Amino acid sequence: MSASRQRWLLEQIPDWEREGWLTAEGGVRLRERYALAASGPGLGQIMLGALGALLVGSGLIAIIGHNWDDFSRPVRLLFAFLPLLAAQMFSWQALRGGAAAWVRETAALLQALTAGACLALVSQIYHLGGDWPDFLRAWFLLSLPLAWVLRSEAVTLFYLMATAIWAVDQYDSGLAWQNSPVIYPLLLIGLLPRWWRQPPPGAVLRWFMALNAGLGLGAAVSFAAKLGSLSFSKFNAVLLLWSVLAACFVLLPLNARGMAESTRRKPQVVLGGLWLFGYGLAATFADVGEDLLKGADSALRLPAGWLLLVVLAVFVALAVRQRRWAVLAIASVVVLPLLVHAVFPSSSHGGLLAGLFTFHLAGVGLTLILLDFAGRPAAPRLGAAVLSALVLARMADSDLSLLAKGIVFIIVGVAFLAFNFFMSRRRREVAR
Repeated sequence: MSASRQRWLLEQIPDWEREGWLTAEGGVRLRERYALAASGPGLGQIMLGALGALLVGSGLIAIIGHNWDDFSRPVRLLFAFLPLLAAQMFSWQALRGGAAAWVRETAALLQALTAGACLALVSQIYHLGGDWPDFLRAWFLLSLPLAWVLRSEAVTLFYLMATAIWAVDQYDSGLAWQNSPVIYPLLLIGLLPRWWRQPPPGAVLRWFMALNAGLGLGAAVSFAAKLGSLSFSKFNAVLLLWSVLAACFVLLPLNARGMAESTRRKPQVVLGGLWLFGYGLAATFADVGEDLLKGADSALRLPAGWLLLVVLAVFVALAVRQRRWAVLAIASVVVLPLLVHAVFPSSSHGGLLAGLFTFHLAGVGLTLILLDFAGRPAAPRLGAAVLSALVLARMADSDLSLLAKGIVFIIVGVAFLAFNFFMSRRRREVAR
């Protein structure tokens, strides 16, 4: 539950106790369970602290840069390291004195900025040269411990964004694997100590993490395909591997608390599901189906392809054990091209794959609807949207007249609106 909702709940408890809706014992339990930490960071505090650190760091850099040409080399080195030392002392005082969260955020971000400035100044003083990706990598690696020790959300966001930018840029670099996006998963794992014995990340950070992880892991998969020296269908193979990666996102293992959370707090499921449904709808066209079969043949020649399939198989087993049938239905979209390729190795069966995808997506949409009526976690509106999009795709691919297509579009739109109204009414009745 977000801090704003916790605060609202705590404000309502006295009224509920006064009106007899809640016992005194129940009120005590609710206050204990949803208590807001006294030093808990608010979004406004974090933003103001980050803004203050940015202004202070920018001001120091501007003042030093104004007189830079008049300084000797030792003085320049002194100006390079003094702000970093001051920021470290500030961070030490924040940790020692048990400072509030916004103070820790300010100290962490200020130290990250001064570390970057120090790297840049030393490189300029000694004319070390190098490319900006090398500088960025050194910067975010030096900043990573700040996210652990000071529990800084701002530095965590910087690390996520910087690692994703670095991984995407390194795709065309032609460097060795240790300087390539292949190591991005290790960079992502480096953030795990940030939440060791700490509350899970908030909704904003989760979405930011999912977006950047998708970019970084996508770059890693593309680079692995590039190393494979495929003779044909490289793009189709990468497209399939991206879809397997999206299925892994959807099936990412969760604990009981994570499974009980709303879909809005599971960005990996939302983003992965959107990719898979777009992929599946495109595959309902015969020419796309042929390309996907070529991609399946090429992807299975890559070690990265088999590695992703092993990870997917492990995630599927865990999801079956936890009975997460809805996400299993969504992730099943990516398996169909592999199955068809295993039975019909030739890529000339694109029409067959397109027809199977049409029926499979229809089954997935119905599954997402029926699971809700069975009392299971599901996404009935998403299922209805998939069915509607499937009908529209088939109409666009048909030889019917514009009048017939227009009538079908109207019928599907009315049916979708009616279903949405029905589900809203049903949810209110269940809640009541």
